[in-house]
Amino acid sequence: MKPFWEKDYLADTHYAFGNPSEEVVEWAKTLQAGARILDIGCGDGRHAVYLAQLGFEVEAIDISEAGIAKINRYKELHQLHSLQAIVQDATTYEFKRSFDLIISHGLFHFLERDAWHNIIQSMQIHTKQQGINIITVFTDEVEIPEDLAPFIKGICKEGEIKELYHRWSIPYYRSYQFEDEHDNNIQHCHAANKLVAVKTDER
Repeated sequence: MKPFWEKDYLADTHYAFGNPSEEVVEWAKTLQAGARILDIGCGDGRHAVYLAQLGFEVEAIDISEAGIAKINRYKELHQLHSLQAIVQDATTYEFKRSFDLIISHGLFHFLERDAWHNIIQSMQIHTKQQGINIITVFTDEVEIPEDLAPFIKGICKEGEIKELYHRWSIPYYRSYQFEDEHDNNIQHCHAANKLVAVKTDER
């Protein structure tokens, strides 16, 4: 069984989860020209494409072949040479360089807890000084929707992401609940944590 968003990944007319998140848009404004960005679990590219269009050097990974194919179609059409999108399981990704910004939006709850904890450790190690991590995760504050339950492997505890970044500066953190609706009248209620963390020199 494939998750519902795989169908949206086949359509070039829209992104499965809408426009880039506000915090990504705002914090991208703080980056210098040519900044290096990693988008882990990039889906069909709503953040990766936006950031590449701003001229940043973007590496985007996702396990979805359809999502990556969609990004690469857009890349070729618009000649976004600064964007590299590859099919890659986040749990086996090898960090070979450091980044000014690393994003993981809506991924970690789909992974085993040990796996996403390890990824966060690698993200922190491979973020440059004064670099940024932006993370959004679903939390255990509300029940997991029935249709998503087969895919949720390591739901995050409320506040857990913030605790994992206690040595970093955290200029933005939000704990909230929201409802959304997808194709075929699929309705969800989610609890989420959203975090922007900066790796400061003294930490």
